[in-house]
Amino acid sequence: MRYIKGGSTNPIPWTAAVALAMALGTAMPAPIHAVNTQTAEVEPMRITQEQARQIALQQVQGRVLHVELDTENGVLVYEFIILTDQNQVYEVEVNAETGKVMKVEREDF
Repeated sequence: MRYIKGGSTNPIPWTAAVALAMALGTAMPAPIHAVNTQTAEVEPMRITQEQARQIALQQVQGRVLHVELDTENGVLVYEFIILTDQNQVYEVEVNAETGKVMKVEREDF
């Protein structure tokens, strides 16, 4: 077996020296120029329910009876059921990501 003269008086087997060098080499941080190729999943920004409520009430003035976060045709929307002072019921859908009004519809019972 070959030995490499170490810093101490005891020689180190060359295989142990190589193994140590490899272990230290893999424990070293990546070079600064290395690029992380992993991409993080990014959640789309969403308006708050209160913001959507204000948008819906700009379309139909009244009292919100019910609100629900739902998916319509693959789009996340807030659905509001609003009762007007004239006792009419409307459904207003607001896009949960953009705040755009998707639908204003009078409900007939």
